[in-house]
Amino acid sequence: MDQAVAVLLNFPPPGGFADDAQYHSAAQSHVLEVEKLTAKADFNKSYAAQLLDHVNPALNSISYLSLLLAVRGANSLPQADLLAKFSVFLCTFDARQIRYRSSAFSVVLDLLASGSLFPASVAVDLLTTALLRLDPTGSVLTPHHVALVKLAYTTDAVEPALPLLEKDIIFYPGVKGLLETRPLSDPDLPPAAYMNREPGVQKSLSHSDILEYDLLRALCFIQRRAWRQAFDALERVLTYPARDSHSCSKIMVEAHNKWILVGLLLNGKVPTMPATMAAGAQKSLAALGKPYQSIGKAFEENTAESLKAEYESLGAQFFSQENNLNLMRLVMQHYQRWQILNLRQVYTKISLEQIRARTQSAETAAPLATEAEIEKLVQEMIDEGMLSGVIERPDGGLAHLIFVSPNEELSEAEFAQKMMRTAQRLKELEPLVKAASERLGTSRDYIKYLAGQQKKEKDGWRDYDASFVNTVEDEDLMTGVVAGY
Repeated sequence: MDQAVAVLLNFPPPGGFADDAQYHSAAQSHVLEVEKLTAKADFNKSYAAQLLDHVNPALNSISYLSLLLAVRGANSLPQADLLAKFSVFLCTFDARQIRYRSSAFSVVLDLLASGSLFPASVAVDLLTTALLRLDPTGSVLTPHHVALVKLAYTTDAVEPALPLLEKDIIFYPGVKGLLETRPLSDPDLPPAAYMNREPGVQKSLSHSDILEYDLLRALCFIQRRAWRQAFDALERVLTYPARDSHSCSKIMVEAHNKWILVGLLLNGKVPTMPATMAAGAQKSLAALGKPYQSIGKAFEENTAESLKAEYESLGAQFFSQENNLNLMRLVMQHYQRWQILNLRQVYTKISLEQIRARTQSAETAAPLATEAEIEKLVQEMIDEGMLSGVIERPDGGLAHLIFVSPNEELSEAEFAQKMMRTAQRLKELEPLVKAASERLGTSRDYIKYLAGQQKKEKDGWRDYDASFVNTVEDEDLMTGVVAGY
């Protein structure tokens, strides 16, 4: 057992390493030694479980990961104790070391995603934590991201997954230009490089897997009524490149229909098709999503009769079959809210009675019955942050809504916090921009594109010079202006 402990604690050495190359060589050798140790027939049954108490998961992450899998395979530790050790490891492991055991680490992530180890909310939390420790930018899509969002959405455990789901994916499997010559030990190695290095971590993802990830992200955001994030996630589905510019997958059609409804909730009007979409795809989606286009057009009308009629002509069953009934009901409820919001374009102050008379509920196509109902609705909008304003009720006078500019509500401290968040976001983008620039710099297609642009620019100046010379020669014949040039 003492010999086994010596092997497991051999990396990293107390004195550290002279450089990244030495770290790389030592890590590779350590992985081979640990694999040889855990492969022994009597190792798992005799003392693997005891060794976990002698190894630090944060310092000796390669060794601890190997022990965890060995102990689980041998069933040599009570389930509660095993889960506790899994939890500690996933919250403390050294991400640099795990680059060298990505296949084994992938097995742990698969166990989490399966829901067989922990309750769903705990599994989602630990899986999110582990993926962000491995890739703090959250910019590289892996099969575990897809498994995570499925687990979070289907088990209603969205909250612990948000730190990862709110990140924007920038790098996808199989993208050209991600090949790296730097060793895994390089601290500046972008996540896209080391997460693509081992097939165990980066299994193949299909076109539909990528679309499904963003669609499920959108559904998670819809569940939380985070309309901006849901809208952006759905738009990523619509703008994902396709070989056939006229084709639309089932996922794209579903995303398009939800995108229209979420757009109405977010902005109070039908969203415009993204310019990056192919014209053929836009035409196909517009045809397939005609009922939703009609709903959107009716939503923009000044009175509620059209929206109510469109909804009733399609029927609740239609939206239920398309899994959009709850979303559509929210659209109906928000029609009057957006009528109230649009009043700020004309008024800075308006009585609640005027609001009641000038707006209608889409569910009844009529104004609300009492001023008290309008006051309740307006106050809900203010409390939810949808409306910037205050209700003022002078003694013995009419109650009024005063619209307030959002900028007027920011205190100096709030403004400073907003600037700090912006600065932090820019700092987080730095490694992504650097990685993207390096990728483009090694991309044959991009270099070819730059060469073409330079040639166009050079030819353009040549054409300009020739045109100028011809013009001057013609003028010289008549006026003699060349001497002045």
